[in-house]
Amino acid sequence: MNRIKDPNLVMTGCFLIGVALLAFYLAAPLSGNTDVGLGPGYVPRLFAFAQLALGALMIFNGFVQRGEPTERWHLRPLVLVLASVTFFALTITRMGLVVAVVGLVLISCAAHRGTTWREAAALAAGSAVVSVLLFVKLLGLTMPVWPNLPWST
Repeated sequence: MNRIKDPNLVMTGCFLIGVALLAFYLAAPLSGNTDVGLGPGYVPRLFAFAQLALGALMIFNGFVQRGEPTERWHLRPLVLVLASVTFFALTITRMGLVVAVVGLVLISCAAHRGTTWREAAALAAGSAVVSVLLFVKLLGLTMPVWPNLPWST
């Protein structure tokens, strides 16, 4: 007899609890309170506790509410989305924001077979423009926008 009525909720709740426990572990060296107020560990612990409670609630609901059956996992989207995030992390400082964002979007768009190259190109261009306007112009973050090529200095 299977008591789990929604395995998707149960698996998601377990993942959230696992991440919350990792956050508790990583925030352990930080003090929660100081003599003058809240310490640097207060907010991470607060968010980890909220995530832990949400995960527990999701697991409870997975045993109570009936949900959709679990779908089969597909390796292509998982690999390509992780590859796009890795590409972004490796290129943001060396190649600049525009190249990193365009690569991130194009690689992640390849994860879905229904995305056309025109849609991916439009999304990549729009994302690059919005990223530069938001992070560099509006927020004033100091990050390279374009690649620092040896012949461009």
